[in-house]
Amino acid sequence: MTVDELFAVWHLSRKNKVKQSTYANYKTLYENYLRERFGSMKAENLNAFMLNRYVDDMLTNGGKRGLGLSAVTVQTVMILLKSVLEYGEVEFELPNAAKHISMPKTHAAEISVFSEFEIRKIRSCADTGNSIELGFLLVLFTGLRIGELCALTWADIDTAEQLIRVRKTLLRISNQGNSAQKTSIVIDTPKSKTSLRDVPIPTFLLGPIAKLKANQNDTNYFLTCSPRPTEPRTYTLRFKSFLKRIGVPYRNFHALRHTFATECIKSGVDVKTLSELLGHSSVKITLDRYVHSDMQLKRRQLEKLYSSL
Repeated sequence: MTVDELFAVWHLSRKNKVKQSTYANYKTLYENYLRERFGSMKAENLNAFMLNRYVDDMLTNGGKRGLGLSAVTVQTVMILLKSVLEYGEVEFELPNAAKHISMPKTHAAEISVFSEFEIRKIRSCADTGNSIELGFLLVLFTGLRIGELCALTWADIDTAEQLIRVRKTLLRISNQGNSAQKTSIVIDTPKSKTSLRDVPIPTFLLGPIAKLKANQNDTNYFLTCSPRPTEPRTYTLRFKSFLKRIGVPYRNFHALRHTFATECIKSGVDVKTLSELLGHSSVKITLDRYVHSDMQLKRRQLEKLYSSL
């Protein structure tokens, strides 16, 4: 059995066990990073030395420019290959060459956030009568993910209860098979069960949201105020243009969510509550990602110690 054949069987076995976006991502990863190197080889001819050499090669020469792939990307690729070979071992008694490969060490990327001055500028410059710019504030003060925001319809916004009901996400995925279009937009459930959540609407945004909602059908999307949604890539470009217009240095859209979480920690919001607001699958994710106090916070905490002694 070739690696191509083994991957095809493994991939089919995952179809009803993972989300549509994850299923498509498996195929994309395989096509981009594994098929050319190993696809035509017999799975039983793979060995650990060969795979470890490939890990080193991806780290130093991988990518379109040949400058090397990140450790995170290489790790993701090799986790996929390990899963495929483990399946071959269990289902077809094939030797598993991935048992003893060395995964590259990864380091948590530094989180980019907006400063307090930049937060105030974004808040003061955003047009709350414009759903596109209102969306920037909604993420900055609720921590919604961009896909969750793009999938939000007016039916999901309960102004009476002052809640946003997060039940779906929007993303663009690679099409499988021989479709004429390479990608398509899909609306799916969020990335984990804990991502299904209710998020309070900030009080200062309630009036503008209620005013916009008064003229909308429930089936219309929040950002476009129409039956057709906008996608994350397009919305990110709108955000980039907004920052340029108001004179705030560009940071990617996810920095709004990071800023919300970081400011919550600074303000003393307990980690369990923050984890639920962000829709994390575990409190550990929130702790690892955001509970690393800055120098200002360290000083405040030490002042508490000094005043108590």
